[in-house]
Amino acid sequence: MMKNIIKGTYRDDEEAKQKVEQGKFTMRRGNVNILPEHWESIVSAWQYVVIKLDDSDEDTKNQDEKSSTKEDSKADEKEDTSNAVTVYEEKVKYKFDFFVVNEYSNLVIFLDNQTFDKAVRIERSGSSDDTVPIIEEILHITFGSAKNQARREKMSTHGLTLAPDDRVNPKRLHIRSDHLLNALRVVIKYLSSVKFEEAEVLTSGLFIYPFEELYHHREELLAYKKETSGARANHTPEYNAECDRHIDVLIDYLDHEPTVQLQFVKERWSRKVPTTTFASFWLLMKPGSDVYVQEHGQLNAYVVDHVNGGMDGVYLSMTAVKYRVQVWQLIFDGTAIRRRSKTVEVPVFDGEREIVSLPIFPTSFHDKLDGGARRRQLIERGTKFFQYTQGPSFLEYTGTGLRTGRKKYHHARVVVEHQSLPWKVEDFSSAWDLSVAEDVGDLYKSRSRFVPPPPPPPPDSIMVGGRARAPRCECSRCNAIDGREGTSMSATYSDYDYIDPKLTASITDHQALLCMSHMFGFVLKDRKYDILDLSGLSEPRLAESAIDELVMRPEKNKETIKAIARTYTESDGQADLLTIDFIRGKGEGQIFLLHGPPGTGKTLTAESVAEYTKRPLLSITAADLGHEPIELESNLLRIFKNATAWDAIVLLDEADIYLERRASNDLRRNSIVSIFLRALDYFQGILFFTTNRVGQFDEAFLSRIHVAIGYDPLDDYAREQIWDTFFKKLSNNHKTGGSRIDYEYDAKQYVRRSEDVKKLQWNGREIRNVFQTAVALAIAEAKTAKEKGRPPAECIPQLSEAHLRQVVEMSTAFKTYIKATHEGIDDADYAYRLGNRYDRYVRYN
Repeated sequence: MMKNIIKGTYRDDEEAKQKVEQGKFTMRRGNVNILPEHWESIVSAWQYVVIKLDDSDEDTKNQDEKSSTKEDSKADEKEDTSNAVTVYEEKVKYKFDFFVVNEYSNLVIFLDNQTFDKAVRIERSGSSDDTVPIIEEILHITFGSAKNQARREKMSTHGLTLAPDDRVNPKRLHIRSDHLLNALRVVIKYLSSVKFEEAEVLTSGLFIYPFEELYHHREELLAYKKETSGARANHTPEYNAECDRHIDVLIDYLDHEPTVQLQFVKERWSRKVPTTTFASFWLLMKPGSDVYVQEHGQLNAYVVDHVNGGMDGVYLSMTAVKYRVQVWQLIFDGTAIRRRSKTVEVPVFDGEREIVSLPIFPTSFHDKLDGGARRRQLIERGTKFFQYTQGPSFLEYTGTGLRTGRKKYHHARVVVEHQSLPWKVEDFSSAWDLSVAEDVGDLYKSRSRFVPPPPPPPPDSIMVGGRARAPRCECSRCNAIDGREGTSMSATYSDYDYIDPKLTASITDHQALLCMSHMFGFVLKDRKYDILDLSGLSEPRLAESAIDELVMRPEKNKETIKAIARTYTESDGQADLLTIDFIRGKGEGQIFLLHGPPGTGKTLTAESVAEYTKRPLLSITAADLGHEPIELESNLLRIFKNATAWDAIVLLDEADIYLERRASNDLRRNSIVSIFLRALDYFQGILFFTTNRVGQFDEAFLSRIHVAIGYDPLDDYAREQIWDTFFKKLSNNHKTGGSRIDYEYDAKQYVRRSEDVKKLQWNGREIRNVFQTAVALAIAEAKTAKEKGRPPAECIPQLSEAHLRQVVEMSTAFKTYIKATHEGIDDADYAYRLGNRYDRYVRYN
């Protein structure tokens, strides 16, 4: 058997065949010699073996000729060769080197060469009298041993009986028709095989079972027959008629492939509740098509890149292996919108499954169920996504974050931004690292069920979507037209690779459909990043009039703050600013110092300014900055940088921790102060410092303060204003989306007129806490009434005087205890004794 195979490669070379018969040849596989007696056990199908004939006869003849001329050569050596000349023959000779491409390995093998005295006319054969099939099915059978090949002689159209050790490899379909190949080149926009196999598939016409490209583009071929424009318009009617006939032959072959049974597959798809079997699932996953993927409790849209797994193994002895579908969507990496892949697995299942119940399925099946509602939602969400990629976006979020712990948020203020690469700033799962493509190594693994021939190794850098191609007919007529008109086409989805939001006015609906479902957002309250669902993001509900509700004396301070805030936050106001400092970029910020006793409205002032200017409030504490100089400087610069990028207002509460005066013997304290002083000089936004220990400030800080506002302890009138504000807010709670909560008239009169309440001299924060606690008691009472089955009218929470008295009694006891710990000194005198502040200073008349 071995010699017959080798002799078959030499065709009409009788001399070579004789040498093979005589055993005058050697075989090598790579760098290893193969002995003929071990051929059967070593060599198998799809392996590349080098055969070299033994030229020992010619070597003997040449040796004799060399011996006869040896003496002459020695004599010639003694002669003077300086005048030796090369003799040229006055003619042109024509040498041809012949190579052949191995159809399995694609390697180029040298066959022979010939030399002629005259030029040889080279012509490419056209049509001949030989009949060539439109398509040819090829099945490779590897016999387990030489004796098994005797079965081949008994083979007929009725079949072939194989031995247990014989192997049947996946069959291939060879499309011999150029008409049909050109039609496929027109309709195939996205290959099932990797791009470097394109030449093998669409040039040689060799398709490997189960012929994904052909089945996935069956409908496109049928539609191509009806087209009257495009490539068909360039062809003659005769060419198109011939092409249509060839398409029909292929369609008939595909429809009658017994292992696919397409008619039964389509019947399951057309049911009222479409289903699929595991074996036919791959027919749903057409590369380049839209699919829905179940993730994070919702359906998101992706594009199929390729599929691995399924019915794996050697043809006619299939085993089931879970599908691994490679898909891609659009993400934002902080610079551009681009494609990113992921793998979706479909476990093996028996029988039939409802298609929309699978982890991944074509969008068309769900769109029929809901009339395209989900598709429209995703397009709308993708439009929001594109808007948020333009730059940091100040928003409000209600939903669950995907960060470890899955925290739930309700109307949380957030800044959505990717420009700072938050996945690198904080500890997130590698799956959320948007700087790299996921599972790059899996993108280009060949289908495991495709046993031979092995694919060449993939290039080092193949981008996601490397299977996409530019569809075009390559017949001579279309090539000539394209060359004359300079027509060129880009690969499918090539405009999805790098979308710069700053240079792109809008994206298409299909691009919006594929945008990622979540984005990174900085949660202002928690001062941490989380991964937020785009569907839960909305414009923040701002209380722009909150600053007018502030209890502040004198009232004109409010107008001063509002005027300065507008100047530094409105774009036209910033343009009118006068730069006094000689050093550019220095001293361009606005620093407010709010000082006074606790609970007098300092923090609320900063929060109200943020609401008034519609800017995010970046509130930082000692925990965010750290206490070591190097750590503090790094964190402070990062926060100031973010504040500038986000147009945020910065609030440093209890700033005395860092702004305390320096001491000659405390180098660490001095370093911290120096770092702050330097950072303040070059900060260009609005910064609020709040403190109730202004007496401890370093004098260098005081010179950097632009506006210092002192807050006096509240008097009875100010407290009455605060109580009125809270009661008003309570009555309007249900109008702003909250639940209905009523209050008794006596409750409001109690806090206004009660001497017990006045003696407590609550500050603003204490009043808020008392009010919230009393409301909580009212809600608990209403809940108990509902559990007892009381009428609905009695189940509405109602704040009463009793609730407030209960809280007042608790607060009175606590105040008395705290005063005792201060040796009977009240808060104002105690703060003065410590040198923190002087509350009895009268700032206004």
